[in-house]
Amino acid sequence: MKTVAVRAEDRDFEAAAREHRPFLLQIAVASTRNAIDAEDVVQEALMRGYRGIKRFRGDCSLRIWLSRIVVRVAINHHRSLARRLKRWVFFADLEAVYEDGSVQQFEPPDPAGLFDREAMMDIRKHVNRLPDEFRMPLLMLAVDGLTIPEIAAILEIPEGTVKSRIFYARKRLKETLAGRKGKKRL
Repeated sequence: MKTVAVRAEDRDFEAAAREHRPFLLQIAVASTRNAIDAEDVVQEALMRGYRGIKRFRGDCSLRIWLSRIVVRVAINHHRSLARRLKRWVFFADLEAVYEDGSVQQFEPPDPAGLFDREAMMDIRKHVNRLPDEFRMPLLMLAVDGLTIPEIAAILEIPEGTVKSRIFYARKRLKETLAGRKGKKRL
């Protein structure tokens, strides 16, 4: 009898994971800035969520609980990556010397809409340069469409802190992009 209950719980978690996976992936991509790493982060977070589901108290939604796990796993992933990069920086420099002679050919983009693409690339570049503490809440609001209370719950910080971080992220972006023509409101 207990085996049937466990299987039902497994199916429930699997269904919830399938439902929330796109949202969790958006958070992971915003954090890792890389779709492949984001997939790994979400997979690890879902495994941790499955193993720890008995600790889920229900004081927030399962989506928020899983989002918190994704954020923690992404932070750990970033730290691990930084440690590995420090160890391998010498080898990366050697590879750059060997690859230096290669030239990649590409077709120039069509002139129609070029400014919009350039502007978006410029904005994306500057958003990616923001510290995580500012970038994450801004992307959760602007890209994921989350509310301030949802962002606060996911990041486990007060709503006022979320508002402050979004304000400072926008302020930094406006200062950085001030010289660009055709400014759009952020």
